[in-house]
Amino acid sequence: MLTLHLNAADLSRTVVRSAPSVLLEVAAAGQRVFLAGAPEHLAAWRARTRAALRPGMRPLLDLCRLPYWLPDFLTPPGHDADVAAAFDEVAAIPAATLDAELRPRIEAGDLPPRVAALAAGDPTARQRLRAAMAAFHTVAVAPYWRTILATVHADRAVRSHTMVDVGIDRVLRDLSPYLRWTSSGASYQLSYECAFGTELDVVPDGRGVTLVPSYFLPQPCVLDDPAGPLVLAYPIRPARRELTSGQPLADLLGRTRAAVLGAIVGGPSTSQVARTLGISVASASQHTATLRSAGLITTHRTGSAVRHALTPLGEQLLRAGRAGQVRSPEGISRR
Repeated sequence: MLTLHLNAADLSRTVVRSAPSVLLEVAAAGQRVFLAGAPEHLAAWRARTRAALRPGMRPLLDLCRLPYWLPDFLTPPGHDADVAAAFDEVAAIPAATLDAELRPRIEAGDLPPRVAALAAGDPTARQRLRAAMAAFHTVAVAPYWRTILATVHADRAVRSHTMVDVGIDRVLRDLSPYLRWTSSGASYQLSYECAFGTELDVVPDGRGVTLVPSYFLPQPCVLDDPAGPLVLAYPIRPARRELTSGQPLADLLGRTRAAVLGAIVGGPSTSQVARTLGISVASASQHTATLRSAGLITTHRTGSAVRHALTPLGEQLLRAGRAGQVRSPEGISRR
């Protein structure tokens, strides 16, 4: 059991974050891929995501295979408005931090030996992790972000109304079926079953608590940043319908082909498209050929490279399909 021991100052500084954390959702989605079962609203998403996995995503998925643990450096605070900057920050984590978090898990057999290069801070391993995060985000999170965001906003709206109508005590009491809230006099405790099977006590000591609603997170987790408020991420109540992209462009072209169309910005080569999306060059070539035949892109040779550009029709379709949600992104202590 992990228990947060709060005082009156903590309660006065308790807030609900207005949006989910992109990095937390990416890491939690990675965990969901490995969990034996999936709740009803994630069953179809899990099947689609597993079918879309590629070898290039392995550096991330290696770190998400444990149901009760995620390395802290995968979800640093900040930068969530800029996905590229968030991925860059993860790739730039100090070598000492990587070693401290990963080495014990490798030695315990929880993580495969190939993670050792990342634990040692190898620059190539860092870039592979960044590429894996971007590729996995493209297929597992980005296509569904509008739905995730709307669901999280709805959950936050419920908390906001409860806060105004009843107060923070009811907000914390009804926050999640995984959490238990007790209050007696000046003593306030928020607790949940901890997978480690030990009793852990956390005291914010007046720093307050930032509540972060999560769509994919399978269980609550505490992110303790000594420089700021304590962060408690919690799973929102399950949706009543399955998670879908809600993207006409992805439905029309298929998720991967829509992502290829979105990646053709700035005249990329076929290999660059493949690297960006974490697919093979042969697959990228096949998709670009189909898009070219449909009049959505043009292709021309520059030296030894074959480069692609959007046609006016392709640009129009991309805008109409809200391509920002389907194209590849350019872009604390956990207990």
